[in-house]
Amino acid sequence: MKKKAAFTLIELLVVIAIIALLISILLPALSRARELAKRTVCSANQRGIGQSMYIYAQDGGVFPAFSDAHPQSQIRGFYNMGGGDRLNIPSTSGTPSVTVDLWLLVISGSSTPKQFTCPSTTDQQDPAQDVSAYFDFLNPTNLSYAYQMQHDGLDPKRKIIGTSSPPIFPLLADSNPYIKGQISATPTVDRKGPNRGNSTNHTNREGQNVLFQDGHVRFDKGPDVGLAGLFDAINVKSSRGRDNIYTVHFPGGQVDPGLANPDDWRTNLNTASGIVVNPAGKSDAMLCP
Repeated sequence: MKKKAAFTLIELLVVIAIIALLISILLPALSRARELAKRTVCSANQRGIGQSMYIYAQDGGVFPAFSDAHPQSQIRGFYNMGGGDRLNIPSTSGTPSVTVDLWLLVISGSSTPKQFTCPSTTDQQDPAQDVSAYFDFLNPTNLSYAYQMQHDGLDPKRKIIGTSSPPIFPLLADSNPYIKGQISATPTVDRKGPNRGNSTNHTNREGQNVLFQDGHVRFDKGPDVGLAGLFDAINVKSSRGRDNIYTVHFPGGQVDPGLANPDDWRTNLNTASGIVVNPAGKSDAMLCP
């Protein structure tokens, strides 16, 4: 009787090493494919929200903006966390909230809470069972997207964005890295670094999905996709000549410079750097939280 050939210890170790090498090669590719799939879902979420915006605007031609302009141009997010109760209707003359604005799409039935969570994040769907009973998202973990600040208490020329606004106006995007993302670096430093000031929603801060006024969604590897301008932050020249969508308010009153008002967006271009502007009085994109 001949004995059957068996693997030697060396051969077995070689086979194990080859398997380990193949796994190490395939795992990053699988992780990459998983992230790209999540980006696609995120894009679909935003596209659906954009369609909801147009459904909402059928009557008045404007996108959601619940409160009137605040005289001090203050804003806040998450009515419940601000000391209020999301079961009660917020005051239309009180401090505006972009999160209340977005929840209007949920109340209207044209969007669902799930559409507002990006699968690349750990955010969870808002737990509300009867969405019509509430007037805001419960907390930041239930909202992955930043919405355009629609309220201005200083500039009467600033109109609420709607169906007749410029189609290249960014309306919604992955969350603001300096508000929801809580990036500790200053915007100037962050935008000059390898992350380019991108949202923290997606892996390695490679970019963000952005919903534009005309309803199309695009994944951009830089947040300088706003209206035409020369700077995307204080003394940080935009590589594409457009304003940064993640506008923030610097200490001392400095914000990203932008246009005088959206009606003159083609001709009235402010090229100054370091000008003092109230963030709610800006005509370019201020997406938050």
